[in-house]
Amino acid sequence: MLFFKAIVGLPVLSTFLTMTLGHPVNVEIDARSLKSSPFNPSIPVPEVAAPQLPSNITARTIDGKELRARGTVYRPAVSYFAGFNVGAYTNTGACKSLQDWKNELKKVKGYKSSHFSFTVVKIFTTSQCSALKNVLQAAKEVGGIKVWAGLWATPSTTFESDKNELGRQLLGSNGNLILGVSVGSEELFRGGLSASQLAGYIWDVKGMIQNSYGKTNVPVGTSEGIAPLLNSANQPVLDACDTVLLTSYPYYGGSRIDLALKAFQQGWWSLRDKMGGRSLIVGETGWPSKGKTVGQAIPTVPNAKQYFKAIACWMRATQKPFFWFSAVDEQWKSGGVAETRFGVSWTTGVKKYSLSC
Repeated sequence: MLFFKAIVGLPVLSTFLTMTLGHPVNVEIDARSLKSSPFNPSIPVPEVAAPQLPSNITARTIDGKELRARGTVYRPAVSYFAGFNVGAYTNTGACKSLQDWKNELKKVKGYKSSHFSFTVVKIFTTSQCSALKNVLQAAKEVGGIKVWAGLWATPSTTFESDKNELGRQLLGSNGNLILGVSVGSEELFRGGLSASQLAGYIWDVKGMIQNSYGKTNVPVGTSEGIAPLLNSANQPVLDACDTVLLTSYPYYGGSRIDLALKAFQQGWWSLRDKMGGRSLIVGETGWPSKGKTVGQAIPTVPNAKQYFKAIACWMRATQKPFFWFSAVDEQWKSGGVAETRFGVSWTTGVKKYSLSC
């Protein structure tokens, strides 16, 4: 049997990449001690009131809210795309301006190669830094980009603000640029919410979007590591999701670079078998160009290039939608050097390596 911790999930220790993967990796890793949050808690989250529904929206609500509309369950599918995770902060940790967003989306469009066109960006919060409002406006002005809106789910006040801001933007003039929605980012992995709480939040947002707003083509899911999602105790979360955005980092599992693809594939296939035909998206994956060696995982530019060519090109060839982490280095982070060096480009926007197969 193959045991591995090549994906961020539960803090499983004593990782073994053996047998079919070649030389063994035998390291003890608690990924929570290595991977930092993409959310900057030092920036206040504004209180956002629920949007006033237009008169043409007559769909029923439950308990006076757009809440857990389980009676009618839409499961919109997700087609192949290539995209990037994009943070809401500058290198100093301050909020990006609208111009900052436009500059970043122009970089994303400029990463186009003979093999990839990057047409979607994923964000982690909607209300903080007016992130969703600004990225949607930037996407409209730049053109050719859609947005996957992420809601930060803890504490509950942040979730409410993010949900209400999502509603405002969905109902606004740029709402058609929202491709999908992710409720929470690694909440089960970090222990921020229980399975029942997270499932309730997902149903809440699905009820708002698909039933009350009638936007039945907008999928709703969560972004999470493989181990929590394979845990049968967390099945209510999978039941609530239209799609799951898998967080997978063989680097944090200590994988040797030439074994990383097999480790990644094992995780993807394991979760796919539990999805019941629903869409599975790679929500985060990447390899840092600098930082601490973890087990046999060495962060260098050549290894980051090799990882991209192996993983991204496999997903392209098999038409699996994915978000790469990340578009640009994020030097505001404090979780160690590697956390600031996952970008496919330096902070100047100059690419570190070719994004091709």
